[in-house]
Parts: sequence; C-alpha cells; structure tokens
Amino acid sequence: MKLLIVDDEEHLVECMVASLSWSEVGITDISTAYSGKQALDVMEDDPADLVITDVRMPGLNGIELIGAIKSRWPGTVCMMLSGHAEFEYVQEGLKHKVSHYLLKPVKDEELIAAVREAVDGLLAEKEQLRTYIQSQSSIHRNLPVLRANLLNNLIQGRSWNGRKLAEELNLYDIPVRVGDEVSLILIRIEDRKRYYGTSDLPVMGFAVTNIVEELLADGYGCWSCEDLYGHLLIVVNNNPEGEKGQSLERLADESRRIVNQLLRLTVSVILSPTGVFPENLEELYQRCVTTVRSQIGNDNDIVVRLNGENSRVAPHVVKSLYTPPLLAHLLEAGNWTGAREKLEEIFREWSSDYRGSNEHLSEIDYAIKAAFSYFVHKNGRMLADYRLHKFEDLKGDDELKHWASSMLDKLQEEMNAELSDSRHSLVSQIQQFIQEHLSEDVSLQAIADHVFLHPTHISKVFKKETGENITDYLLRLRMEKAVFLLKDSKYKVYEVAGMLGYKNPTYFIKVFKEHFSVTPQEFRE
Repeated sequence: MKLLIVDDEEHLVECMVASLSWSEVGITDISTAYSGKQALDVMEDDPADLVITDVRMPGLNGIELIGAIKSRWPGTVCMMLSGHAEFEYVQEGLKHKVSHYLLKPVKDEELIAAVREAVDGLLAEKEQLRTYIQSQSSIHRNLPVLRANLLNNLIQGRSWNGRKLAEELNLYDIPVRVGDEVSLILIRIEDRKRYYGTSDLPVMGFAVTNIVEELLADGYGCWSCEDLYGHLLIVVNNNPEGEKGQSLERLADESRRIVNQLLRLTVSVILSPTGVFPENLEELYQRCVTTVRSQIGNDNDIVVRLNGENSRVAPHVVKSLYTPPLLAHLLEAGNWTGAREKLEEIFREWSSDYRGSNEHLSEIDYAIKAAFSYFVHKNGRMLADYRLHKFEDLKGDDELKHWASSMLDKLQEEMNAELSDSRHSLVSQIQQFIQEHLSEDVSLQAIADHVFLHPTHISKVFKKETGENITDYLLRLRMEKAVFLLKDSKYKVYEVAGMLGYKNPTYFIKVFKEHFSVTPQEFRE
C-alpha cells in the first residue's frame, strides 16, 4: 500500500515517516508533500492508496486537496489531520467521505490504528472487486457447465427456491422461466457400427446437441445437458408459432436424419408431453428414461412421442434417499447438520408414505449403511470398528433411527477430534515460525506462506485456539525477549532493537515504554 503524507510543517512530516513502523500495518511505500499543489503533483506521478493531510495549509488547503483527489482518484482513502476541531471541518470531511478526522497532536498508536483500519478496508475492497471480477469471468468461461449442472440438479429432484432459481436462469442466460410450459427431448446416441472410439463420444454428443439446437433455434428456446446415463437432454420452451407437437416431431425426425447423414450415427429420440417448469420437470424426465428402458430397449433409430395419456408404473421408492444432496455427500463434506436433517427427511417420508412397510424400511437400512460404510472407508477406517461389517436382523423404525443418529454422533465426534488435532498442529507451526524469526520483519503474509494457508484463516484459527491475536503474541514474545536481552549489559539498546526485528530503535523504545511504562534504558538502570 502506498501512503502520501501532506503537511506544511516539514519537521512533522519527517518525524511521522521516521518514527513509526508503517510496514507492520501494510504500508510499503511512503511519499511526502509540503503543500496541496505538491501533493497533486505527487499523485499525478504515482497515485497513493492512502493520503493523510493537514487541513490548514497555505494555497490549496486540506479540504480542497481531498476534494481534488476524490474527483480524480475516487479509490484513494483520505484522512484529515488538524489542530483545529471546528465543526465545519468535520462536515466538509464527511462530504468528501474521509475515513478519519484526527486532532493534533495525535498519538502514535491512534494514528497507526487509523491507518491499519484504512488499509484493512482497502484490502477488503480490492479482494471484493477481485472476487467479483473472477466470478464473472468464471461464469462466462464455465457457462455451458453451469447450465448443465443446474438442469441435472432439477431433473434429479433437488429442491429449488423459486426466487433463487429465477436469478440463476437469468444469470446463465437460459431461455426458460419459472412457470413456462416446456417439453423434454431425450436423445440416446447409438454407434452400432463402431465408427468411433470411446474417447470420441463426448465430441459426438456435443455435435448432436449442436445439430438439434440449430434446428430448434427458429421457433424454440432450448437448454441442454448430458444426464447421468449419457443421454442428451434438451428442455424446450413451448412458445413457437404453429402446431407444437407436430413441429417437434418433425424436427426430431429431421435431426435423426441429419445425424445419420453427417456423423454416421443413429439416435433414438423421446419427446415428452408438456408440463410446467420446474414443477413437472423431474416427472417428465423419469417418463422419458422409463420409455428408453421399457419401449426402446436394444432397438435403435426410433422416435417416440409421449402424450398425457401414456402411463407408467407408479414408483414407490423412498425418494429422499436419492434426492441430492445424498447422505454420503453430506457426510463427506462434514455437513453434520445437513446429515441429521437428511435422516429426519428420510424417516419422515417413510412415516408418511410407507409406514408399516418392511420392504421400504429395508431400503432405508441398506442405503444408510452404504453411506456410512463409504464414509468410514473414505477416511481410512475399517467397517469392523463400527460393526458395519455384520448383517444383522432388520431393526424397527425407532431402533434404526436411533442407531443411525448414534452412528452420526460417533463419526462427528471423531472427525471433530481430528480437526482439533489439526488446528493444534497449525498453531504450533505458527508459534515455532514466529519464535525462530523474531529478529526479522515477521508479517502475517510470511507466516501464511510458511504454512501454505490464507492469512485470514490462520488469524481466525490462532485466535480461536489461543485466545490471542497473532500480532499480540508476536509483541509479547518480543517484549519478553527484550527484557532478557536488556539484562545483559553487553548489548546496546539499538542492538536489542535489531535483534527483535525493529529497524527503527526509536520505535522500539516507544513500544517498550508503552508496554512496561519505562524506557529500555530506565529498565536497565
């Protein structure tokens, strides 16, 4: 961060530059100016991130300087420094959005605290801007993937919030809106003559999707993805002119012909009835998938049109077992609250829809054990440690629910203990690094680089585990070592300052006096 100090009292400026440890609050470059005009010249050559200016100066005063800076460099943070506390100065400062109004003579710790607060604010703004730019760039680069993931989540039955879904549809530029009437086109690609290798199929899927979307472009809005079974799925917004059903059938047949002609592939196409988006989307999708299995089978090069009268066997699975997020995924993510809510959802569905059915209770039993077994093996443990390797008689619903809840508690307790050990280890690494580098300019970033973690994260972990900020811990260690070194008369005060990482002995003396209420020399005497 670049700092510009402006005051017509040259000695005051020089004292501020020399006596304070600016690097500790993130200031890496300091410029000075002794008038408002000179300050603007400095800003022209090399704009500062932060400006501290006196209010009363000959020529261009501090208020006018801040106004000029804000008009040309709006991102620069300005502070007012004045020996006058007139209310109109404060009002003018507020108009120009100054971050602080400090009265002379300002205490060093007050000035440093204000600068630290301003620097933290600037860093937060820059991080927010960087994150926003990265997110927008990432959305643009990954738009096809984001669209496909959203559609896959909806057809798999993931719960949705109308407002959030509407925002995502708009953000991803998807030509479908909540409440629209839609149909589904499900396409199974068939390479019966083995023209292509396995590695070529994703490219062929992309080519087939392009052909179909190009044919639909004149009259339909469409949105596509590849489902979990490798089928191509296209949501069609039914807003074209003319006969919808006939038009879709014609386009499906035309796409089948073009794919065969250009790519030497055959495709089977299922056209769903219409439904309301997104309420009917999962049901329409399941009807298409069932049709592939029950009506097409191993046949190929077929177009099937479903209508509202087509019926299929009503499913009676415990749906919440297979609706994202799955219990196994919640466990893997360490989302213990979500895992408990998932168990509640599963047993609530069984109670309301299948109570008394051992058939469905068995389904729940197998699925929950499978999720726990996956998690146990994923974390390097053995099933025998949790009695998951034994096939026991089916439990009643209350007993199964209690067992599942107890197992979840046990796993969470073990994982939390592991997390605590990891945090203790991290704190030990931080403390050791600081102790070994006391004579250097130890910064939070240097510590973060050493442990390969973000500075914000290590600050939070250290505070949570020790109850002390890293900067306070560093200061305490330095002062304790200062006492030890000062007891040895062979070291001069400036040598002690250097051994503790203070480049400026004057600043070390100030810090020592603030900590012990005596100067180093007085302590020694």
